[in-house]
Amino acid sequence: MANKTVLILVAAAAAIIIAGIAVAIPSFTQQTPAKQNNSSTNPQGNNTISEAPGSVLKLSRTSIPIDIPLRKGFYDGNDVFYVVTDASDKSVASLFTNQTGFNVNYAPLLSKSPEGSFAHFFVFKNGVKGDGPLGFQNSVADAQPGEAAYSPLWKLNFVEWKSGMTPRVLKSDTEVADSANKGEVTITQSEIIVNCPFVKWSNGSMKIREDQNINDDSPYVGGQVLKIDTDKMILTTLAHRGWGPDGKTIYYSVFDATPDMPATMMGVLSAPLDVKLAGTPVAVDLFQFMNGIKGSGPMGFQAGIGGANPDDSAKYSPIWKISFIQWKDPSQARVLENMQDVNAMLSNGSITLTPAMEGKHVVNCPFFNVETVTGHMSK
Repeated sequence: MANKTVLILVAAAAAIIIAGIAVAIPSFTQQTPAKQNNSSTNPQGNNTISEAPGSVLKLSRTSIPIDIPLRKGFYDGNDVFYVVTDASDKSVASLFTNQTGFNVNYAPLLSKSPEGSFAHFFVFKNGVKGDGPLGFQNSVADAQPGEAAYSPLWKLNFVEWKSGMTPRVLKSDTEVADSANKGEVTITQSEIIVNCPFVKWSNGSMKIREDQNINDDSPYVGGQVLKIDTDKMILTTLAHRGWGPDGKTIYYSVFDATPDMPATMMGVLSAPLDVKLAGTPVAVDLFQFMNGIKGSGPMGFQAGIGGANPDDSAKYSPIWKISFIQWKDPSQARVLENMQDVNAMLSNGSITLTPAMEGKHVVNCPFFNVETVTGHMSK
């Protein structure tokens, strides 16, 4: 039997339609080579795992290009482009959803973001008509990627021109502050936090993925964005398949992370302020697998499991604190689909759970349901 691969099991993929949601039953094979080097290098290229031969989990539609509407704003006199994915206020989430046709998640946990973990957006309630959220000029930011003050999370500040003033377009936070000091406008700070990752700004953009041929075997690394179209105002990016806490299929797109190394590996922005969210209710648990069944997860093993999904808005956040699951005996690995599975394996000692990078690995990856992804698949 030397150097031969024995096919033990092939389970055909099937689809079960439950309440209108397709749940795929994965196909997997188990290999038992007589001799092989069982060391594997994860996509970061710097962490080698020694493991026994295991199964291969092949999910369908693992990475799907989707189109997310872009919005335009200003920073320091220049145009910036961003997407809106989550809001701590339900009415604001509905406002953006209705304006763009793309579902913006209601995520009240974002309101618990500590001071210093977010930047500021200035939203105009009157003045010059335009494409801003309230029908007036575009919003103004006080930071952009590459600056220490940048965060994908923004606290909304509402700007209103006083009666008798002649409104004009303001394109920087300095101009907004000067107008307030002159008594031309009032600025009212809210408690609303929105997740608006920047994708293009005056001197840069998110990395454009070189390999544009996306299929079920496409590597996770190399960039997430396929196209930034500022004419049609569309961002085309990847949505990756995973599981919610109840085993329901979810998709997520990755925009930024901290520390710098995993952000670079994934081809997304490095956002150092994200680390201030670790250890707060804003950062929800997301579990990724370091060994066991090979598959479409970012580490090269099975897809990850999120601790919450947008259906349960009280527990959901787009900000995730990453922890690694590792099987003590990889040859005994099984497919884990939900938090009950994870807790059961922890209880019987089959797996270990370790916070990634001493609990400081935080990723901004908003979740989308199947309907949102299929409804916005890139044409």
